[in-house]
Amino acid sequence: MSSRALRRLQKQKFEDELAAANEDFEEETQTSAPQKNLFDLLNEGDGDIDDDDDEEEERAIVEEQKEEKIPLVVEEENEEPMSVPVSKSKKNKKKKAKAKAKAKKQKDVSDMSMKELDDALAELKNNRSSKTETTKPNSSYNEFIRVNQRNLDAEAEMKRMFGSRIVNSETRGRVLKRSKLATPKVDWAPYKRNGLGMELVETKNGISYYSFKHNDEYQDAQLEFMNAVATHDPNALMFLVSRYPYHVDGLLQVSEMAKQSGDWTAAGDCIERALYACERAFHPHFAFGSGTVRLDYRRAENRSFFLAIFRHIQFLTRRGCWRTAFEFCKLLLSLDPDSDPLGAILAIDSYALTAKEYSFVVDMASTWKTDGKLYPVDIQSLPNIAYSSAYAKFKLAPKESNDLLQSAIKKFPSVVPRLLEKLGESGLDDQPFLHTTTNTYLDLLQQLFVERTFELFKEPEVLAWLKENAQAVSTKLNNAHKKVDCVQNEEIPLSVSRHIVLTDIQRLLSYLPSAVTSESYHMYDPLPPPDSVTGYDLSDRMRQSGASTDQGFFDNILRNLLGGRRLPQERMREIQNLVEELREQQQNQRGDQLPGAFPGGNDFDDEDYMDGNFDDDDDNNSNNNNEMQNHNGHHHTEQDIQDLLNAVTDDDLEVQQALAAEYEQQRDAQNNNNRQRQ
Repeated sequence: MSSRALRRLQKQKFEDELAAANEDFEEETQTSAPQKNLFDLLNEGDGDIDDDDDEEEERAIVEEQKEEKIPLVVEEENEEPMSVPVSKSKKNKKKKAKAKAKAKKQKDVSDMSMKELDDALAELKNNRSSKTETTKPNSSYNEFIRVNQRNLDAEAEMKRMFGSRIVNSETRGRVLKRSKLATPKVDWAPYKRNGLGMELVETKNGISYYSFKHNDEYQDAQLEFMNAVATHDPNALMFLVSRYPYHVDGLLQVSEMAKQSGDWTAAGDCIERALYACERAFHPHFAFGSGTVRLDYRRAENRSFFLAIFRHIQFLTRRGCWRTAFEFCKLLLSLDPDSDPLGAILAIDSYALTAKEYSFVVDMASTWKTDGKLYPVDIQSLPNIAYSSAYAKFKLAPKESNDLLQSAIKKFPSVVPRLLEKLGESGLDDQPFLHTTTNTYLDLLQQLFVERTFELFKEPEVLAWLKENAQAVSTKLNNAHKKVDCVQNEEIPLSVSRHIVLTDIQRLLSYLPSAVTSESYHMYDPLPPPDSVTGYDLSDRMRQSGASTDQGFFDNILRNLLGGRRLPQERMREIQNLVEELREQQQNQRGDQLPGAFPGGNDFDDEDYMDGNFDDDDDNNSNNNNEMQNHNGHHHTEQDIQDLLNAVTDDDLEVQQALAAEYEQQRDAQNNNNRQRQ
């Protein structure tokens, strides 16, 4: 080939590279400041109706984004760079400027020598590679934690399996905005902004860190929820959820109650509502499932979303929606892949295998690396990943899977007899495989894999493959792992213990350390991290709102009588302040009494005792007990209730009825006590 032809080919290659670079620049310029269309924020169907509050807020967001102007630098010959705002009227000017620059560069190419062409091509390749590295951080992570949002719809998966005629779709008549994480039901309450939101904390190395936040209204609801949980009264929780139908922690706790009672339908519905509430609170730039957003599990406000996803995965598996469960597990892992607070990496392989995503398991086992604290740096040193990758390879290429399975058996030989025992199989000498280990963490991981995936080995060809390879290495098991190859391998990490608690496999609970089993925890936040933080102080919030445990009487009266309706906030504060004033008056009246003195003891002296002018012991004890009830049992005296009745305005008829009923009840109780003493 002549030098002229070679030079022509290199010129053509350079022009193609330059054109591709310009196209990438145009795409980045267009995607760097996406203009939100108002119609994109509306519902995706004629049957979806959003509430007025959401429309106003979304319209405000759109207006703010329209007002933003992003500077664009355009360079022309013999002129300094000039900053101009991006607008629709100046798109043509941008295109002309780019065309001029492109034409100028293309014109300069004809004057380049061979060496200059080579240098320009090398520089162009370096620029494109560096740009790719900066725009796609942690690409090895993103490949495995990027979520296909189309596969998050469990109803669509059921339609693919059983057909749309069999699946009872409830989309017709829906009154809520569509969601990607949950399918709204017809009987759900209308959604209104309840104070749950999200904020951007920081952006570091191309990763955006977000956090949920609670405003004053949601903090009040959270305090009521904490008080309801402290009472151990299921009715109090049900009443709170009826008042706040999209309170996430309340829905998690009620879901656990429904599951314990056997009502799995109601339990799953509560979890879907919790996911729906979380999604409606997302930040506009929170691109969940993209692999570039994170939530810190140490933040108390974030933990509800983690737990809702974990619970939703469990309900999806009960319905047989394994593909959807697999996508949600990837979403769970993507929120915090480094610390993995709920042990998603211990379950993602089983969901992938059941969903027939075999290539994902093989690629992840050979690519994914950890920091070596909770799990081994090479996750193939985990029992579940070692066996699952061999199983996936067997499904893809049976002849190439024997080495992987034999390697897994050599590392963790005791998995084989446990699998065969779980399957009720025999015909294999278990003696060489009975390698006992004193490491509880490793033993737990092996048993967890068996409990979760033993049904996958029921297939005759898979079972024969397992036995054949186990027999082949039965004499080569001297180098079995004695412990998990990570830093925290002496005791079970807290995140793994949390995973076991949430998994609901009773046989595995015996592996947990006594420090975990002896600790009391609630299922809306099991085993919180020791370094937990929150965006606000509950004690300060309690003092600000006037919500103390001593006013439980008044709150219960209002809740029961108003039937879920709330009084205006100003009216509630007035009544709460009145209760506080009455309490302070009672404390001041008793302030000059000696410690241990009976109420009303100031009028009691020795002369009364000598003259016999004192009440019976029963009366004194009764008065003392009544007064103690006023302090600890949240029961007010008749005078307190009468003062409250006088303070409440005529507009609050329902409150008056409530107080009057309590007044009559206490007066009847006092009359009954007097009759008994007589």
